[in-house]
Amino acid sequence: MEAWNKLHPGGLVNRAGHRPGRPVAVLIFLAGLILAVSLSFLVNQAAAAESRRVEAGTGDVFELRYRQLQPGEPLLVIWTSSVSDYAGIFFGESSHWLKKGNPGPQFLVLGLDVMLKPGERVLEVELWSGGRLAEKLAVNLEVASRDFPRKKLTVDQKYVTPPREVLARIKRESELLALVYSSSSSDWLAEGPFVMPCEGNLYPNFGQQRIYNNVPRSVHTGVDIAVPAGHPIAATNSGRVVLASALYYSGKTVIIDHGLGLFSSYSHLSRLLVRRGEMVKTGQVVGLAGSTGLSTGPHLHWAVRVYEARIDPLSLLELGF
Repeated sequence: MEAWNKLHPGGLVNRAGHRPGRPVAVLIFLAGLILAVSLSFLVNQAAAAESRRVEAGTGDVFELRYRQLQPGEPLLVIWTSSVSDYAGIFFGESSHWLKKGNPGPQFLVLGLDVMLKPGERVLEVELWSGGRLAEKLAVNLEVASRDFPRKKLTVDQKYVTPPREVLARIKRESELLALVYSSSSSDWLAEGPFVMPCEGNLYPNFGQQRIYNNVPRSVHTGVDIAVPAGHPIAATNSGRVVLASALYYSGKTVIIDHGLGLFSSYSHLSRLLVRRGEMVKTGQVVGLAGSTGLSTGPHLHWAVRVYEARIDPLSLLELGF
């Protein structure tokens, strides 16, 4: 797949640890295969996503696919019938371009951030052929409200009021994460359906308002899966590792770029088993569960973003990529 983010007169511009020993590596690889097989059935149990068909006078056809039009949800825009040379998709402050001629259906992923206010949004589509605008469409989308729970937690006070000596580190890591999420492969790196990263006691606490030591803090932008320390954690789909490092708040963390702005992250790990730049496959073990960083016990914090938009990772299991 090929995505574009900038139209220029006369053409288009593209948008843009430690390694285990061999015996341990073999065991981890086999564990990954078992995880991929045992977890994939969850995708088949998911409810069907909703779909909306949009037809243009040019003959171009788009499909809008989503679980719910609510904060914290992804929106797939699929160019199912391409007649025009280029299709420009504009939503909020984001812009994307698709080019006719790529094999198979072309699509892009949009994100409705967890903090997005409900109300009407407009998805605009520009269709270009022969260097001229052939048609412009405006699709109205009604974003519904969504209620999120609240929870009180008791943690080490250093995570609520960080010591002065770690403030520079926190700032540096925040800037690093912003940089990581600002650039994604223009190719779709994922293959087939998304799967759960591990088995365990799932807490669907996405969007939860966290109150640490009686102090309201940030919104919880992932889901937690309770697993024992050392439990293998698998990639939810194939992609490129863009971060594998220990961070102050999220502990040992792996971030995978699946392409087209879609990222998945795996936090609070006890051990990192991949390196930045490494390509991984669905179900491949990328780390071992732990309780590093801001954590009250062994678990996996699994999160997903579409560039800066924070979305519910469980939604990926229902969209039928």
